[in-house]
Amino acid sequence: MKRVITLALAGLLTACTSQIQMPSIDDMLQSKDLDRTMYLRGDFTLWDAEPQYILEQVASGIFQAEVTFSTPGKIYEFKVADANFSQGYNCGYSDMDPAGQVLLLGQAAIADCNTIYNYFSFKPATKGVYVVSFDYRNSNKPKVTVTKK
Repeated sequence: MKRVITLALAGLLTACTSQIQMPSIDDMLQSKDLDRTMYLRGDFTLWDAEPQYILEQVASGIFQAEVTFSTPGKIYEFKVADANFSQGYNCGYSDMDPAGQVLLLGQAAIADCNTIYNYFSFKPATKGVYVVSFDYRNSNKPKVTVTKK
């Protein structure tokens, strides 16, 4: 009887622990917090750091800003950067992911935060409010995604 109870408890504990999603060791080693305010900066801001385009933290390591793209078919260019375009905080597309230069709706692209000229491009199909997300959970491979609100 003890053996049956022990096996049942072991099975229960195994089932419970298999449901927990732990971050990978790689993610934990690569993660670091943003220690400054980051902005969505682009041709729609004249590349200035505007307060309405501050990226707000919405979850651990996830930051977002809303932007209105009012001209369907126009190519908008932008970066995620701090107020001074500082090294390590000047994020455009990564040369390792050149397809990410032109962002597609809902598809994440790897960012390189040490770029000078590698800005992202996005061409909205319709006018409206879009959300630009900056996923900094892995600081060595941050990601940028555009979705429609």
